[in-house]
Amino acid sequence: MDTVGKWIASYLKQREIDTLFTLTGGHIFPLLDGSIDANVRVVDTRHEQAAAFAAEGWALRTGRPGAYVVTAGPGFLNAVSGLAHASVTLSPTLCFTGASPIADDDKGAPQELEQLRVAEVYTRYAKTVRRTDRIPQYMEAAFQHMLGPTPGPAFLEIPTDVLYKPLSADAPVGFGPRPTPRSAGDPRDIERAAAMLREAERPTVVVGGGAFWSGAASALADFAEQTALPIFTRNSARGLLPDNHPQCYGGSPGLGVFKSDLVLVIGSRFNATFYYGQFAEGTRVIQVDCNAAALGDNRGIDVGICGDASLVLEQLTAALAGYTAPSDWIAALDAAVEKRKAKFAAGFHAATTPIHPMRLLHEINTFAASVDATIAIDGGDIGVAAARHLQANRPGSQLSNASILGSLGPGLPFAIGAKAAAPDDTVICVTGDGAFGIGGMEIDTAIRLDLPFICVIGNDQIWGMIERSQSDLFGEDRL
Repeated sequence: MDTVGKWIASYLKQREIDTLFTLTGGHIFPLLDGSIDANVRVVDTRHEQAAAFAAEGWALRTGRPGAYVVTAGPGFLNAVSGLAHASVTLSPTLCFTGASPIADDDKGAPQELEQLRVAEVYTRYAKTVRRTDRIPQYMEAAFQHMLGPTPGPAFLEIPTDVLYKPLSADAPVGFGPRPTPRSAGDPRDIERAAAMLREAERPTVVVGGGAFWSGAASALADFAEQTALPIFTRNSARGLLPDNHPQCYGGSPGLGVFKSDLVLVIGSRFNATFYYGQFAEGTRVIQVDCNAAALGDNRGIDVGICGDASLVLEQLTAALAGYTAPSDWIAALDAAVEKRKAKFAAGFHAATTPIHPMRLLHEINTFAASVDATIAIDGGDIGVAAARHLQANRPGSQLSNASILGSLGPGLPFAIGAKAAAPDDTVICVTGDGAFGIGGMEIDTAIRLDLPFICVIGNDQIWGMIERSQSDLFGEDRL
């Protein structure tokens, strides 16, 4: 058949998306069928939540949008947790879902659900496709929104009677793949920020996911090497500046921001995972974000620079020519790092049985250093420790769900998505026994589709994070 599904699959391939994650269903056959002709690999998971998370894992590994398709009604609802997660982590993922035929709308058709209303809450762009001639416009608009000022997921609902039709002969041209526009910062704001950095005695730089999605690795390295400023990386920015780089201080910014007199924040929001921006009293803050509405959220700032992270870093590098971070401040941070290493050294080398969690992470770091490793981290106690202590030495090398949503279950799908995106990587999933239980059937997906990865389970045989607080509140005898 010549269907809209074939056209969409071809468009995805033009957009460098060669893998489509799914759990099959009767409403989405044409898109799966079209993937064969477009040479788009179909990875079918055991649960729609896993398909959504695997698409995000693919995006986190590549820095490009990931795509998945789920069937109508319950299939879509199963994927909503992944849709919401991508919204929080600013991950560009494109969700397609089928729907009942337009002619049967609001008649109680099989799997009928008001999907658009749900999707609109969590996506940057959501449309129901009612005419085939709108497909090119909607598809390109979805990509522009996913990669725009606030990256994140997009959603297209396609009724079956539209999906089975061919693309309209009079569909407009000119909506083909095009680059997403990027804006640099206002030169006046750049100069103000540069002046503040030159004046600061204890400046710290914190880089978040916005820099990863802007592809800022090269610009960040140039900035760090010229200025010698201390750089902390967070969330998807882990590895953007390798942890083994002299100016990188890892993923625990508290080591620096609570002793700083100036914090430069690039592509990161002041939410619960970043102390709501409540640093030491009197600390001045410069914030860089490509979305003006995100500047100064949850705390006041001294300078807000609205612009693409990579372009702003290039501007700041130029504006700070001849500047070098204060040597006594760098020495103090280096001493703090050594003190921190000493604090955890006993755990890293403990010989206890069962294995000490710090020893486990130390061994993973040692092994990962010998291969081209990508590490997918799930939630819970072991996830928090892993995100804090595991090394990240290239962009897309650490896929962490360390967001305010606190989802459990992304770890295995992240690993599958990463392996599909980069088959030569050695992929390691670090998860807890509770989180593993949510997505454990995806081991079957990995075996069926030859997507091997190593799964390390921190098994304390209890919901450890919850047990502690519940026990403290209500008593050990009431768990």
